[in-house]
Amino acid sequence: MSTTTPAHSTSPWFPFPPPAPPEPGGRARVRLLCFPCAGQGASAYRPWQRLLAPEIEVVPVQLPGREGRATEPPHTTMDGLMAHLLPQLRQQVGGADGYALFGHSLGALVAFEAARRLEATGQVPLGLTVAAQRPPQLPLGREPVHDLPRVAFLTTLGLYGQVPVELFDDPAAVELARVGLRADFTLAETYRPWAGPGPEVPSAEPLLSCPVTALAGLADTTFPPGSMRAWGELTSGPFTFRPVPGDHFFVNERTAELVGLVRSALG
Repeated sequence: MSTTTPAHSTSPWFPFPPPAPPEPGGRARVRLLCFPCAGQGASAYRPWQRLLAPEIEVVPVQLPGREGRATEPPHTTMDGLMAHLLPQLRQQVGGADGYALFGHSLGALVAFEAARRLEATGQVPLGLTVAAQRPPQLPLGREPVHDLPRVAFLTTLGLYGQVPVELFDDPAAVELARVGLRADFTLAETYRPWAGPGPEVPSAEPLLSCPVTALAGLADTTFPPGSMRAWGELTSGPFTFRPVPGDHFFVNERTAELVGLVRSALG
């Protein structure tokens, strides 16, 4: 049986190399690229590496402006991000026997755009799993927040449950988080997968052929669970919708259950 090329560990995009690959002749691995939510870094997926090994090789993706890359300016447009990220991803998926993508909230949009661009080059994923994010063909459903004044921006994020309440107790942490979060929300709120005039997102043919799984928190008030069914419109392949207990951050709170769902989706 074939073996995979180890995930690159020297790139700042992939700061946490997965556990050692299986012995030669063992079962080949699926490489799972994981994209975190707004304001969060790649370390959120470190527990997944242990929980999904050895069959699934988890590769957390670190975007600029987070954790060890905190001094780098974050991206505010999807095209700008993809111009730098996509060559890195191509190396990752080119060295694997198969790959899949997972994204939470903002990370779901990044994972989707990465999947469609990789698939366009012939590197078709085994699957895409998205969590707690509206499909990009739907309207935002609320007023944008990325261009609000500083206080209003942070207050609104707090009301949406997008910022931990304890963050507001530390002024320095608030200021540091504000820059990255504003960039993240600019990226998410201005992303359009189709070019066209005006703010409307036109209907389009499915952009993917791989299976797509959408995970929705039953208590998520940011993106109502029912809206996530429309992710099925974006692929010609199989689509699975799974509501799970929890709010917008169920990904962080129900890790063991979630990795089980991811494993099943790739089975």
